[in-house]
Amino acid sequence: MSAQALLPAERLAELEGLAVRLQDGVAGLRAALEAETVRATSLERELAVTEAKLLVETMHSAGLAAQATRLLAVGPEAALEEAEGHAGQTLLAVVYEQAFDAKGRELGLDDPARFRVG
Repeated sequence: MSAQALLPAERLAELEGLAVRLQDGVAGLRAALEAETVRATSLERELAVTEAKLLVETMHSAGLAAQATRLLAVGPEAALEEAEGHAGQTLLAVVYEQAFDAKGRELGLDDPARFRVG
């Protein structure tokens, strides 16, 4: 029997069935969208944490490289002496902090010192 030959009641029942299937499909799509939104939010958070760790490691690397360079230039004894104008800090500590902070500013941080440990 063709769609034109269906009685109005049969056609109505067919359309109602189609409407229910469409509603179920929309509900499924909404659930899938919500799940993907939660997943995307979680991945964005994980990415932000990873980027922050990379930033700190990059600054740390710059500090260590500066220390190594200074150590080679002045020798281990001189590098371990207290830095002038920096009570209680060795020359190597000051060199590290300056290089760490400079790299942080280069990477766009206003206050890189807050990421230093110690």
